[in-house]
Amino acid sequence: MNTDYKGYTIITASERDDASGLWNGRYRIMDDEGIVVYESFVEPLHDEDKAYEAANVAARAWIDGQ
Repeated sequence: MNTDYKGYTIITASERDDASGLWNGRYRIMDDEGIVVYESFVEPLHDEDKAYEAANVAARAWIDGQ
């Protein structure tokens, strides 16, 4: 899902790791020109929705820290 936040675009997703069965929350942050400025994962979680939300929170925290 794409979200605009403080001049950046946040793309978040959750991906299931078949080996562990856990969900990886992934996020990518792009500037106003569409250039990726940061990308990372959050700690794996058992719940897909929580992994997705954790990625969204982590992305916003990274932007707030800039």
